[in-house]
Amino acid sequence: MKKLLLILTLSLALGCKKKNDAENFTEITRYNWALESATVNPAMQVDGKAVTNFMTMAGPSGCLNNNYTLSFSENGTFAFTSNGPLCDMISYQKAKWSKNGNEITLNDGFSANARVVKIEGKNITDKYVFEQNGTTFTVTYIFTAKSK
Repeated sequence: MKKLLLILTLSLALGCKKKNDAENFTEITRYNWALESATVNPAMQVDGKAVTNFMTMAGPSGCLNNNYTLSFSENGTFAFTSNGPLCDMISYQKAKWSKNGNEITLNDGFSANARVVKIEGKNITDKYVFEQNGTTFTVTYIFTAKSK
């Protein structure tokens, strides 16, 4: 009887699979995703200095420096928010998101092309490419899950 109880206990312990952190964060609507970093490559020249921290370029009152957050609703919409004094965030009433594996497609309802961001564990990575004065820059935004 004791052997049977031991075998049953071991079977239960090995048979139950606990979700790891990566699996938990895939339920993206359960979190607010706060911007942790925004890095531009190559460095941009600001006041004669090479700068890679894109968050500091707009100064301390800039949107990226003031609780810039990405949030997803269960109804399939998303929003970027910030409490910066200079931030009048666009109302994304038509903004829709969809998720396939570790890719999240963001369609703001204004642009012709949707953006695809990647979720890995507790982070969402968004890469934005733009050209300025003949140089192509890539900004890598890292958002981290925070409990709502």
